[in-house]
Amino acid sequence: MLPWETLRARDERRARRRKELAALEQLEGRQLLSYSSLGYSLPDLRISGLAGSVASWGGSYQVTVVLQNTGASTIIEPLSLVPASQVAVSPDGSLVPPYYVPSSADAAASQVGIYLAPRPHSLAGAIEIGTATAPALSQNNIERFDVPLTLPARPAGFRSTGVYYIRLVANETQSVLESSFSNNVSAPIPVRFITQALPQLQATALDLPDELQPGDTVVPTFQITNLGTANTNTQAPVQVALVASVTPSFTLGSSIVALYTLPAGIPGQSSAPVKNSARHHARLYGSTIYNNNVTPAQNVETYTGAAVPLPTSPSKYYLGLVIDPYNTIKQLSLPANRLELIRTVGPATSGLPPAGVVSTTPLSQPFPIPPDGVPIGNVNPAAYPFPT
Repeated sequence: MLPWETLRARDERRARRRKELAALEQLEGRQLLSYSSLGYSLPDLRISGLAGSVASWGGSYQVTVVLQNTGASTIIEPLSLVPASQVAVSPDGSLVPPYYVPSSADAAASQVGIYLAPRPHSLAGAIEIGTATAPALSQNNIERFDVPLTLPARPAGFRSTGVYYIRLVANETQSVLESSFSNNVSAPIPVRFITQALPQLQATALDLPDELQPGDTVVPTFQITNLGTANTNTQAPVQVALVASVTPSFTLGSSIVALYTLPAGIPGQSSAPVKNSARHHARLYGSTIYNNNVTPAQNVETYTGAAVPLPTSPSKYYLGLVIDPYNTIKQLSLPANRLELIRTVGPATSGLPPAGVVSTTPLSQPFPIPPDGVPIGNVNPAAYPFPT
């Protein structure tokens, strides 16, 4: 029998002899609050962020900083209860309301350092590629802001290609007194460096009716994503062709149904920070991730083209997108000769006329009166006079 088993058996015998003895109350776990030895609370800054998954030396780059102040006042501060959104500065520089006093757990504006490190869990050998001024943060508050950068030329000791890591350092100069500086460095954000700063365009979404017949009139909406590291505005405007073809390729037997010119350049993926979980999975850069986002990424351009009738023959053919059909834009890799986001048109159904847009005249009837002038449901006729 082991020594601790002997002690356990002794305790069990005591409990059997004294059944009326109530069990001792277990103490709750407590966490120390951010309370300093000076008698007041302090802020505590934590930092994380997003960054472009690809980059090139000397090219543009963007980092999204997420700064959080987890500090909280542990004492009553009645003069600090006014929400920060209701505090203003008068022309003479005084605060309004005049009795407002910032909490000791609020963090003043500070500097954020942005580093590029060769290893994921160490800043040894890292170079600083930029800084940013973080705004003041009240207690229990969070701020997110973008930092555009221009990467330096390849420094000594760094390879021209490969995977490096972005590290963000909050309160870099330690100008803000915190309860702890141990959480001021972000987790590593991997970024893959490639040789050239060029765009790489890909069609990631095409919105058309599910059933298409030859001769239908359609209004295509599509998304073009730049997976490269450079903005397309440094070259020719981006043209996208809606192509009909008897084969899935853009070759003999193909015809351009409509040619659309995008009004603005498309930033590269280096200027579109993404979540770390989506990094290094090329399939996530397709239409699925962008269609599910309320706000598309910055390297995605959504465009709705003008109404266009489809060819009436043959009875069955392919319809798809071709980006830069005349090869005026230099890209990281040559575009494939195959149509993108291919849809099948036909076979033609006899007895059915072509469908689609039949009129481009906007509806002039004011809401909520329907086009026929008869309101739906029980309404007061005097409130909605019928047009004469």
